[in-house]
Amino acid sequence: MGIIKRQSLKSSLVNYAGVLLGVVFFNFIFPHLISEEHLGMIRLLQSLMFILVALPSLGLGHMLLRFYSVWKDENRVNAFNGFVMVATAIACLVFIILYILFRDYILGFYQEKSALFIPYYYLVIPLVVAQAYIQYFEIFSMVKLRVAFPSFIREILIRVMLVGLVYLFSYKVLDETQFFYGMPVVYGLSVLLIIFYAFRIQHFRLASPMKFFKDNTDLRHQMLYGGGMFLVLVFSNTHNFIDGVLLSSFLGVGAFGIYGIPLVLGQMIQVPYRAISLISLPVIRDAWVANDVEKIRHLNKSIGINLFLIGTFLFTLLIINSNSIFKLLPPQYEAAESVLYIIAAGRLFDMAFGLNSEILNTSSLYKYFIYLTVILMVMTIVLNILLIPVYGMNGAAIAVSLSLVIFNLLKTWVLYAKFGFHCFSKHYLTLILLMGAVIGILYLIPFILFMPHHMFMNALCNVAFKSFLGSVLFLVPLYYLKISPDFNDFVKLILSGKIFKGGHRMEEL
Repeated sequence: MGIIKRQSLKSSLVNYAGVLLGVVFFNFIFPHLISEEHLGMIRLLQSLMFILVALPSLGLGHMLLRFYSVWKDENRVNAFNGFVMVATAIACLVFIILYILFRDYILGFYQEKSALFIPYYYLVIPLVVAQAYIQYFEIFSMVKLRVAFPSFIREILIRVMLVGLVYLFSYKVLDETQFFYGMPVVYGLSVLLIIFYAFRIQHFRLASPMKFFKDNTDLRHQMLYGGGMFLVLVFSNTHNFIDGVLLSSFLGVGAFGIYGIPLVLGQMIQVPYRAISLISLPVIRDAWVANDVEKIRHLNKSIGINLFLIGTFLFTLLIINSNSIFKLLPPQYEAAESVLYIIAAGRLFDMAFGLNSEILNTSSLYKYFIYLTVILMVMTIVLNILLIPVYGMNGAAIAVSLSLVIFNLLKTWVLYAKFGFHCFSKHYLTLILLMGAVIGILYLIPFILFMPHHMFMNALCNVAFKSFLGSVLFLVPLYYLKISPDFNDFVKLILSGKIFKGGHRMEEL
């Protein structure tokens, strides 16, 4: 658990710094600098990038994640790296051809409501190619149990460069065309940096791709797994980003610009989950290789309660401050406040189920994960198409959250039926009651005018005031209820002063 705690702590700090950077600028500053149409256009390009990158990535990164323990003993990793570089290049070429051929069909969805996208259609190509290589090198860092620096590139560096672009555009240093063409440059620089890091620091090496196939007695199983993970990437990426893509088609990129604000805020709840998931995957994989089901059971139980603890705390802070948060934005953004509640509830529910995706995906029953991901994608698309025309932005939020709830229930049912374990305990109910009590108490406190005629500062003061009260009301009872030994140990470490004096061991974190 020591390496998980060390790398998760570092990665979580980087992730939260990146999320804070993104939230402050993209959610609260940029809506005052650029139009919701331009903000929505940035999000649409990124959403298309993340959906379509599954095609050239081919699931090869997940093959490395699954079989690294075997390949490193057989000296096959370098050959696989060589195979990936060639296969990804060929897949990128195929993707480019298909993307050009389907141009008129795709643009037909955006012709009426999102005409701004049409002149920048081809920008998706360099974004997808860059992201395909970024994702593989990030997974290579993951199997080396070093995720902090790639997380820094993904969460901070890319955002900082995008912030610079937006400011240059808002002050008319760049025109609209130069601004959007700057996005591929940002991702291109990022992929060069992560490649440099992999070669110089992590000793990433290439060998002849043919050596990967030579004397590989388990090749068929490995390629089948890679094909399955390719499908998982296609389906899961579609689920994660299709709401914004369809929303832009039905209501326009301006609606996506507004919808993106509560979408990002709601997803903040899952930042610790992403960090812990990245570093837990190799440990879970190795446990399956050793057939150590008890280790996986313990890991799922201990991490599950900690994830739900963090999730309920962040959900509480988000809900009690929702009214003040939207007072920091232009008036048109208030229409999306209910979206925040729906998205945040769905993400909290997802965190409540612990590491069920990671465990099922790396187990011998990974095919079940593929089947369930197909169900997830179909549910998401169908629900979005049905609900967006009726409920608008709320319909997109309901579609994503409802499909996520059903997906988690099905995954947990499979794990319990096949392996006999889940992550739940009586402490889950305690956390739910504590969360409800704190939200109920602070809901009774009205918006306070700390400074007359200064709405922006009043909103900030209300957020700070309610966040402080909410933290005290939540964390103090949490400590005495002894719900999580890890949380109590961390508090004791802080109270002892060791964490500030350097007298602690990282394993204590």
